[in-house]
Amino acid sequence: MCQNHIIQCKCKQGKANFMNLQDLLPPEILENLYCPSCSEGVTFNPKTMVRDNGWILDFDMEAAQVFLMSNGIPADAITPDYIFDKGFFSWNGFTPTDIEDRAEERSEIMKLAKVDRKKFIYALKEWGINRVNRLKEEGWRKTANL
Repeated sequence: MCQNHIIQCKCKQGKANFMNLQDLLPPEILENLYCPSCSEGVTFNPKTMVRDNGWILDFDMEAAQVFLMSNGIPADAITPDYIFDKGFFSWNGFTPTDIEDRAEERSEIMKLAKVDRKKFIYALKEWGINRVNRLKEEGWRKTANL
């Protein structure tokens, strides 16, 4: 089971929804979150940080290793990229605000469900495909291999 955690960035202008695979890592594993606005002056450290489309996540790598190694993951595999890309601490969805964005984008399509079921299914499928393609073009990390 994965829980949703909402965390504000350093400048408090942005927030992100996070999930953590099997709840192995607590939310405190994320030491700092920088949105595109507050990430500009940050010195990127690849040993503790991961980047995604202007956002920077800064992890407590010592704590992450303790938690993940106790669950059988070898120490040499545990990197910020691994933590993010394998879903141990990552966006809940494709982007930091995917939950809200998805609901808003889908709201018009959902109205079709009551009127024309066939048109609704087609529209939902088209929306999903187009949305992933758009997010991929925008450079969101979790869409790179789709």
